[in-house]
Amino acid sequence: MMHASRAKRFEFSASSSMMSGDGKSKSLFPKVLLITIALLGVACSQIHTKTPEGKPVVMDQEEFSAYVEHVFRHHNTVVNELLFATPSGLEASDDPVAKAEVKMDRACQPLNDTALAAATGLSPDYWTKMKLADAVPECEAATRILEKLFTQEK
Repeated sequence: MMHASRAKRFEFSASSSMMSGDGKSKSLFPKVLLITIALLGVACSQIHTKTPEGKPVVMDQEEFSAYVEHVFRHHNTVVNELLFATPSGLEASDDPVAKAEVKMDRACQPLNDTALAAATGLSPDYWTKMKLADAVPECEAATRILEKLFTQEK
């Protein structure tokens, strides 16, 4: 057992450094910064989202990007079919397809905002990007519902 007077003493100061028993100052900043960057890298490389049915799922950035693109393309296909096949002047209160379209438009807004920003060469803002993990599965679910209703009415 080491006597208390012989033990190396560490003193923490407000300047984020350690003072060892031999009087040399060691900065904690590089270590804390390195750990923080590593944790952020791990946290940012995994996206926690859900399936359209609501089941939690974790994707890496590449998988999530592919998923976002898939949902965006499917959404656009359904919107295009709807535009060219429905009569004008549908009342949302009377028509289930029109109601489903309104729900889909709301659910897909963050996805459409992101796509518009990317198409114009801008980067979507932070909050829009943060909404995507929830918005993309909701958009996919709303698009599926509209597509099903639409094909039933044809």
